[in-house]
Amino acid sequence: MISSMERYPQMKRPWSRFQVLAAACLLVLGATCVYATVDESHDFAMEAATPFVEQGFIVREDYWNGEVKSGQKLQITHQLFKGNEYAFWLGTSQEGVTLDMKVYDEKNQPVQINAKADKFFMSVRVNPPKTGTYKIVFELKSKTDAGVLWALAYGYR
Repeated sequence: MISSMERYPQMKRPWSRFQVLAAACLLVLGATCVYATVDESHDFAMEAATPFVEQGFIVREDYWNGEVKSGQKLQITHQLFKGNEYAFWLGTSQEGVTLDMKVYDEKNQPVQINAKADKFFMSVRVNPPKTGTYKIVFELKSKTDAGVLWALAYGYR
């Protein structure tokens, strides 16, 4: 019996198992890289948290993240308790982004103790004067991109 390869020599051999496995791995890795930038934003927020952890802050596992239009302000409301000191860490994985973050009480008065910014992250410390709901307002402005990926984490002591 004559095989199809002998009958039609111009036909190519089907993909080997190795080639199929390699292609599948590349697809999975490519998909992972697409979604890695939000995680990288969280990594930068955690980098901002490092000196605070060394000072006794406890990092909460929950955090917020997403993509925002460059220059658009976002607001997150959060319950803070008198007697605790809080730190909020905002991170982005994109270069050339200016970060701004402030914390306000229910009367829209700023309550942060200090704020520090770096290339990919910033931090704000807060010592709430009373227990209540506070607003964390932040903005990310990119010089080159229409949208900016971000992550916001926090901790307390």
